[in-house]
Amino acid sequence: MQRLMDRDLLSALVLFFIGGVSLSEAGTDVRNWIFPRLATYFILAVAVVLLTRVVFAAVMKHVPDIVYMFVMYGFGFWISSFLMLSLASIYLTLDKTLRNIGLAMVVPLAACIVAYVVFLHVFYVPLPVATWWPGVG
Repeated sequence: MQRLMDRDLLSALVLFFIGGVSLSEAGTDVRNWIFPRLATYFILAVAVVLLTRVVFAAVMKHVPDIVYMFVMYGFGFWISSFLMLSLASIYLTLDKTLRNIGLAMVVPLAACIVAYVVFLHVFYVPLPVATWWPGVG
């Protein structure tokens, strides 16, 4: 699988180079407009598809998604969502002062409370419950 991803990435980079050169060298004459430009756009579209395929394959193997699903199975939806949102907020906080970290904890808590009210009391959506601590999540 890794070998195919490497080939797709290399092919996408080569096609981007060829498309870029072709696009920059296409003249302004009407005869040079239709076929070279359409061929160049097709080459660039294939390069985008190959690059998207490589990125999609790399993202699908991302470990934190698996960890989140494992934690959701054990702690339930609300605790795991609060933990995930809190860790993401703290990670994305530029200045890691005590005030900013406090805000990074309060905002996910408020989001989880609002989502709890909306999901369970407005839309009546059943969510996963905790298996490690029954009755908690």
